[in-house]
Amino acid sequence: MSDIKQAPAPQADLETSFQARSVSPGDIVKGRISKIAGEVAFIDYGARSEGYIALNELKGEDGELRFNEGDELEAEVVATRGAVQLSRRNMRAQEILGEIEQAYKDQVPVEGAVVATNKGGYEIRVRGVRAFCPSRQFSLRFEREPSSHIGKHYLFKVTEFGNGKNLVVSRRALLEAEESERSANLTSDLRVGDIKQGTVTHLKPFGAFVDLGNGLEGMVHVSEISHERINQPADKLNPGDAVEVKVIRVDQAKGKVALSMKALADDPFATFVDAVKFGAPMQGTVKRVQPFGAFVEIAPGIDGLLHVSGITAERRIEHPGEVLTVGQELTVMVEKVDRDKKRIGLLTPEVWEKRQPVVIPCKTGDVLEGPVAKVEKFGVFVSIGEKVQALIPNSEMDTDRGADHGRDFPPGTQLKFKIIEVDAKRGRIRASRKALKYHDEEVAFAEYRKQSEVPKALGSFGDLLKDFLNK
Repeated sequence: MSDIKQAPAPQADLETSFQARSVSPGDIVKGRISKIAGEVAFIDYGARSEGYIALNELKGEDGELRFNEGDELEAEVVATRGAVQLSRRNMRAQEILGEIEQAYKDQVPVEGAVVATNKGGYEIRVRGVRAFCPSRQFSLRFEREPSSHIGKHYLFKVTEFGNGKNLVVSRRALLEAEESERSANLTSDLRVGDIKQGTVTHLKPFGAFVDLGNGLEGMVHVSEISHERINQPADKLNPGDAVEVKVIRVDQAKGKVALSMKALADDPFATFVDAVKFGAPMQGTVKRVQPFGAFVEIAPGIDGLLHVSGITAERRIEHPGEVLTVGQELTVMVEKVDRDKKRIGLLTPEVWEKRQPVVIPCKTGDVLEGPVAKVEKFGVFVSIGEKVQALIPNSEMDTDRGADHGRDFPPGTQLKFKIIEVDAKRGRIRASRKALKYHDEEVAFAEYRKQSEVPKALGSFGDLLKDFLNK
């Protein structure tokens, strides 16, 4: 009888049999759920005995069981003493990180829950993975009560992934994209000149943001809030105020809307300018003092500039603060108005009076008489009318060389003189006493020319004059 020899088992089957019987913590096994009982599920992975896994590891984030009896799965061996304990926690964490990384690469939003706040921002849980959202990246506006968001779920954009241990997310990026898309659609229905009702949402130093409804927000620049000069929007507005605004600019590409409140209000500047009388005295109050001048309120909400050169005529001042203080009341006059730039130039009455054009009551050739006003080294000033003086240069005084005009012609002395030059633009008049010597002869000759026809051969001036005088 021949011996029957059993064929040796294939090497692969031996390895499988050995691996099935010998597993160590950290090994990954693949098996089928044979039974679900209580809070565990039993896994048949080809060993002599089955392994088990906690049922809560087979549930989704909604608490619902994701696996049933007969389903296959992979799990990690975490303990081998007694029954083999399996777990999907680490494997699932790796799967989730992989999904988050893919969302980061594809720029796809992920859902996260706010679990805590700190000094720099918010602690977020994205499918169990810890992430951080900086405060400035959480909302479009400053959050006064960050803790009010704890427990709430939002969509976030992964902005930094790294190795998955330091996730950084942003909610603001998604909000801005949504707002831009929504605004682009809504602004297409807006037209410059439209009048809208809105609510002030928040204030910035440069302007007030107004909710126009349907998710559309516009901004009223600080210069468009009021015709009055204001330093900041908070001087006139508060969050929650209902306002009426006019659309003055629409940027569809950026989804931005510029609004104006003052465009719907009467312009006090135009009303004031229409009624102003140049040179009429009016009371004003100094509001601000600058090196170049003082701003004076001359009507509610209407300021004029009193330039440093227009404050006093008595002396030259370098700074308005030398003679003016904020709150001081004074009399001023409107000198000029620029309607386009909404500027008003002011003068004090004394400067106004000095700058008025001088009316010259004479012309070249007139012979006048007037009192000496003052004597200077270069000549004598004589008065020929109210606030008008003529200069008789020393060379035209018809006096001996070296004469003391200050002694010989004290103020008040009456002098007769002839006007020899008038410069109306510069307000200067030159006169002469010497010219009076020839004045009578010139008058006589002019009279002669009027009374008789002058022959072509006139002869000398003296001969003609002699003949005229002998008649």
